[in-house]
Amino acid sequence: MIGYAILGLSIGLPLLLGLVFRVSSSHLFFSVMAGELLARYFGRDAESLAHSLAHNESVGSYAEIAILLAPMILTALLLRRTLSAAKAMLHTVPLAITGVVFAAFALPLLPDGLQDTIRSTQVGDKLLNLNSFIIGGVVVAQLLALWLLNYGEAESSKKRRKR
Repeated sequence: MIGYAILGLSIGLPLLLGLVFRVSSSHLFFSVMAGELLARYFGRDAESLAHSLAHNESVGSYAEIAILLAPMILTALLLRRTLSAAKAMLHTVPLAITGVVFAAFALPLLPDGLQDTIRSTQVGDKLLNLNSFIIGGVVVAQLLALWLLNYGEAESSKKRRKR
């Protein structure tokens, strides 16, 4: 049961932040990617700092997740209400996909005991085993959407400037 709760929280957090704060899915997706890079390159330093400050092993094991979360939460707070409520609803599916990417980044950072709990669920096991495939597929899909969906906007703005 706790495995499903952790999965739901990790997948649902970007969706919840995006809809409640009315933030674009592309902004949250970028912040998840930025958080992953920060966690990858500064996670060990943050763990060491947390161990030395708290003198507790369990606190340091969550330092990378805190670094992963920080850009997404800050983005939601700083860019709140940048979408209308109607447009925010259009971002539901991309926000859910961003949640899957966030979960693929966050779940491997959890302590081994929690990862084992998540692996005991069918969805969690697939997510942890296929996280590289999921991340690669979603990044390619986001790039294709960016290129294809914004192509017409670039053309129409060029036509407007010529007049």
